[in-house]
Amino acid sequence: MKNRLYPCLTILFSIWLVISGCSTGETNGDKKTAEKKEEKIPEAAHDPKEIMKQKPGRFSGENYDQKKVEKALDQFPDNLSTEEAYDRLVYLLGENYRPKYEEVMNLDPTIRVNEKTPDQKVDVPSIERMNVEIVLDASGSMAGEVDGGVKMDLAKQAIKKFVSELPEEAHVSLRVYGHKGSNEKKEKKVSCQSNELVYPLKSYNSDEFTESLDQFEPTGWTPLASAIRAANDDLKEWEGKDTRNIVYVVSDGVETCGGDPVKEAKKLGASGIEPMVKIIGFDVDNAGQKQLKQVAKASNGSYQTIQSGDDLKEYLEAEKKKLREAWKGWSTHSYLKAGEKWGGKIRKLESLLYKKPDGKERGLAYIVNQEIDRLKDAAKYLEKNEKLKERATNVRHPLLGKIYRRETSIDSFIGDLEVTMINKLDKEKKKEQKRIREKEKEMTDQ
Repeated sequence: MKNRLYPCLTILFSIWLVISGCSTGETNGDKKTAEKKEEKIPEAAHDPKEIMKQKPGRFSGENYDQKKVEKALDQFPDNLSTEEAYDRLVYLLGENYRPKYEEVMNLDPTIRVNEKTPDQKVDVPSIERMNVEIVLDASGSMAGEVDGGVKMDLAKQAIKKFVSELPEEAHVSLRVYGHKGSNEKKEKKVSCQSNELVYPLKSYNSDEFTESLDQFEPTGWTPLASAIRAANDDLKEWEGKDTRNIVYVVSDGVETCGGDPVKEAKKLGASGIEPMVKIIGFDVDNAGQKQLKQVAKASNGSYQTIQSGDDLKEYLEAEKKKLREAWKGWSTHSYLKAGEKWGGKIRKLESLLYKKPDGKERGLAYIVNQEIDRLKDAAKYLEKNEKLKERATNVRHPLLGKIYRRETSIDSFIGDLEVTMINKLDKEKKKEQKRIREKEKEMTDQ
């Protein structure tokens, strides 16, 4: 029985060896085939826009090494067609255009002047809003008469005319103080608490503003400090926004409610709303003038003494004229600034397109020149080593001709790109300068 088993086992073992050997042989053969399998070379881009987005070659940019390139060229198959050789050379030596090209395309052509506007303390890209708050003293002393009539009546007339001639975009508010109770001691508390925003900050409406202005008469004491504090609260919503805030305080006397108007004025001047404060002293005695001047100084504002109705009108007229002149100066300076910004962006564009090597910074045209020079050298090397199917005719080899056409195509593309971008910049400059002139006209044609 044992003798019969041996031949069977021998046969089975032999079969196993044959199967194992075949399996091993196939695996080794596949590996050798994979090793011999050539890398697939993609077709090179011909359209300049596609070239700008091409995958950079192994020897692009700083990776270029002539000896290594020639070694790679030696491994090219013989008898290559012009198209095959071209694809291979671009695959090896094609430059990385994408970062610089995207930088050119992302260049913002917008021209926007961030110039300081009249009565502003900070630069802003544009004037989104102008707020004018009138803070009017309605204490009993405003019932007194000056040359031209009753102080309160004259103040109301002048204020009404002033706000009606402000730019249409201006927002206006009116706050009064001391308009309740009476100027008797027994009603001092009521009067000193009378501090009211009778026309909330909004666009000017003639009927509504007039109604708000005419609803009170000169009555009580003078809570000047609380009125200034309230003005700060009225405007603080616009803190840090693209806004001009102008506060006009019209008063004929000193604080009589125990407050500290100088302290409140300091807070107003230092606030984030950064207002322009103008104190108008209407028929004020020496003591009143002294305090009101201190209030103006504390808020980094100005003080003006007014003795009559005509004086008040002239002052407000002068304010409008001053504002118009300031806007004209702003307009001229901003107009020129727009030209400067345009010039800066033109220089930036030229740098992106044509800048010579500066460390790692290279203009787009320089990258093209570098790529083309390397492609030409590689093409001549292939021709010299008889790797190419076609032969040179007349002046140059067909492969060199294809590379020259690539150069011409990209150069033309960059030239067109430059013209397009300059046209955009020109358009934006004109648009901004037009905006500046229109803004000046809007703010001065009143």
